[in-house]
Amino acid sequence: MARSVFATRGYRTTSMDMIAEAAGVSKPVLYQHFDSKQDLYLALIDASASLLDSRLAEALELTKDPQEQVRATYRAYFDFVVSHREEFVIIFNSDVYEPKAEEKLRALRERSAARVVTALQHFARLGDDEARLLCRALIGTAEVVVKQIDSQRGVDVDSAVALLTQMSWGGLQSFAQR
Repeated sequence: MARSVFATRGYRTTSMDMIAEAAGVSKPVLYQHFDSKQDLYLALIDASASLLDSRLAEALELTKDPQEQVRATYRAYFDFVVSHREEFVIIFNSDVYEPKAEEKLRALRERSAARVVTALQHFARLGDDEARLLCRALIGTAEVVVKQIDSQRGVDVDSAVALLTQMSWGGLQSFAQR
């Protein structure tokens, strides 16, 4: 219930009273489990990040074929956005400016980027800086498409995955030929 309230109302405008009411419990019951609204929110960030983390890791481990890894990673990311909407909002559309929350979200982004960098370096002879730059380009592209998917519910995820895979793979292949 807390996840839904935070995802709908945002961190700043959500109160423990609202969460307790939505969960059908008293506020003291919430405080038996969490010391503060921030602690509850940080726990939700951890759970959401862990779910996304595991989905991305599974996608990259699914196969050793680099093209299929590209496709599977886009698929995992977009499926997460669509199927785990509240978790997505908490991770990527959060209105929180709490240093601990920002630190957790930054760590998630760094873990995800590190996985992609490693996959890129297994595929092509790329230096660390080159692999990080390509990684940021791929992630940035995915984030732009996610905003499109998020704002226009009619965007077909299958088509988005196919288009981005084709575009990304077309460019990435040139690095394997170095």
